[in-house]
Amino acid sequence: MKHRYFYLSLLIVALLGFSGCNDEWESELYTRMVSLKAPINQGEVSIIYLRYNPNNEVVTYKLPVIVSGSQKNDKDYTVRIGVDNDTLNDLNIDRYADRSDLYYKQLPDNFYDFPSQTCRIPAGSDVALFDINFQFSGLDLVEKWVLPLTILPDASYTLNTYKGRQKALLWVMPFNDYSGTYSASSMYVYFQGNDVNYMTANSRDARVVDDNTIFFYAGITEELAENRSHFKVLCKFLEPTEVTEIMDDNTGEGTGLYVKKGLLELSATEPALSFEVIGTPTYEIKEELDVDRPHVIKRFFTLTMEYKYTDTVSSANIDFPYRCKGTMLMQRNVDTLIPDEDQAIYW
Repeated sequence: MKHRYFYLSLLIVALLGFSGCNDEWESELYTRMVSLKAPINQGEVSIIYLRYNPNNEVVTYKLPVIVSGSQKNDKDYTVRIGVDNDTLNDLNIDRYADRSDLYYKQLPDNFYDFPSQTCRIPAGSDVALFDINFQFSGLDLVEKWVLPLTILPDASYTLNTYKGRQKALLWVMPFNDYSGTYSASSMYVYFQGNDVNYMTANSRDARVVDDNTIFFYAGITEELAENRSHFKVLCKFLEPTEVTEIMDDNTGEGTGLYVKKGLLELSATEPALSFEVIGTPTYEIKEELDVDRPHVIKRFFTLTMEYKYTDTVSSANIDFPYRCKGTMLMQRNVDTLIPDEDQAIYW
């Protein structure tokens, strides 16, 4: 009988123990903290791709603001957000030391605004979106423009300071239909007067000027050269002169995919470059569906051009004349199942 009561007592203790564990998991296990969700690229900065809109039209980026915890949020939070004027300078010094020409530059306030200085996270939700309006007309992308943000302290919430999660360094990257990284291995650069030996650059980054214009650096100019702004070549895509729908080989019906051909208008921003266009620059944009992913459209860009320029800044005593001839190529993949264009493009 004593053994029976002993085992019954053990069973009761065990059941009470399990009950205590269940109660523990029903309670919040961590301190609730607020943070900004900014995907990390290029180290500590976050690249955000935003469509360039003509006529200085606003484009809105929605930055996620998060409250952490093991349970569903049960209270309202009003999170104050402001510009962080300190972190970017420290990052530049750590990364680039005395190469100030490579520093991230803080985006001037005439290119953005906040509809509200606060973001409300309601009870029952762990995430809310903080709107930032951008206008890119006149923004020179020779520089790397970053909007540094931080959650401002407030007695009503706790900051998530782990690895700086209360901050977001948004590297703003406007895009249009033609911007991106082009292969330049078929763009031959000759020292003028020598038509045999040539040089090439592996790639050319094409940045936005406006909705129909990109710029890249002439010849083999290094993308990170200190004097890179001197070598800007503007490339404007004129309205296509030929648009052909691709027909299905089996049904003979239109596929909704196209080949577009047209002319390019090349110019330079620096008169000392003595930039001269040879012949007629052209472009072709051809679309096709990905064989393995039929919801993905692949666009192939082929830019054909020839031009001359003179490097007057690399040496104090000698000018270097160059002639460039060939093609630049880019492939842009777009997921048609994703409605947000910036996320649909495979960057």
